[in-house]
Amino acid sequence: MSGDKIPLPSSLQEIVGSLLFASESPLSVSELRNAIKSVEPEEDDDKEIMDVYKTCTTREVEQALHGLEKELERAGIGFRLVCAGGTYRLQSSPSCGRYVRALLHLDRPNRLSKASLETLAIIAYRQPITKTEIEQIRGVAVDTIVKTLVELQLVRLVGRSELPGHPFLYGTTPLFLEHFGLSSLAQLNEIDPTLPRSDPKERAKLFVKKEEPKEDLPLEVAAKEAERAMEEKAKQEQVVSENSSEAESSQEEDDEKDIVTSENSETTEYYSFEDDEEYEVEDEDDVEEDDDEFDDEDEDEFDDEEDEFDDDDEEDFDDEEDEEDEE
Repeated sequence: MSGDKIPLPSSLQEIVGSLLFASESPLSVSELRNAIKSVEPEEDDDKEIMDVYKTCTTREVEQALHGLEKELERAGIGFRLVCAGGTYRLQSSPSCGRYVRALLHLDRPNRLSKASLETLAIIAYRQPITKTEIEQIRGVAVDTIVKTLVELQLVRLVGRSELPGHPFLYGTTPLFLEHFGLSSLAQLNEIDPTLPRSDPKERAKLFVKKEEPKEDLPLEVAAKEAERAMEEKAKQEQVVSENSSEAESSQEEDDEKDIVTSENSETTEYYSFEDDEEYEVEDEDDVEEDDDEFDDEDEDEFDDEEDEFDDDDEEDFDDEEDEEDEE
């Protein structure tokens, strides 16, 4: 029989069950998957089957765990698969607990008092939470109860508040989930929908101290004003430089326009000058002809006037002479 070859596992569920049975601590899905992928095939192994196990995915491991849980419940063999805080382990059935304690010679476990359960429930539903808030809810001091829960590893310190005094913040432990058979804190809402669990992130914001605006010292104020003045001056200089550059460019454009206009005006004046000369020459001829006409008319009129004057004077003079002779 020693020479007989050990057969390969028949399914991934069989491998997962053996790993959980052999482990001393709960295992997560990623730990199970890494353990399965780390096994190398031997010489006489069926490589196809080994490759199937070696290339298993996270979803396939979760399906194997779910199938194993159903098989244990159906078989009723005294232990079951329990998920607590994202990890899986094989645990004896609660109905067989007294027999297990008798075998291991264990005393009956101490039960939590009603006050301890109330305090633990407040911490579980309101974590992170300070001792003062717990006392405000319960109306009594909880120093001794909280200390007992910390010793039982059901409650732990999760930090300090930034509020005055920096009080401790308390929360539950993974052992709390294992003790009550919870896979996560989200299952608390399923137990009693009338007591919704607070959001830990939103709760943590309540214990963060708000930063108050700091008053600037005189030197800091003066430095900021000087920096602001320098920035404004730089902006003004930039605007002036931009305006000057725009003015220069516009001046250059105006100069170019003047040059083009002057060239066009010179050409226009040249041709208009010739036209003016022709027009002036024509006007001089007309003026000379007008002058000649005016001179001829004036001379004729003047000659006629002189003739008339001479004739009149001569007649008058002749008449005067005749009168004198007669006398």
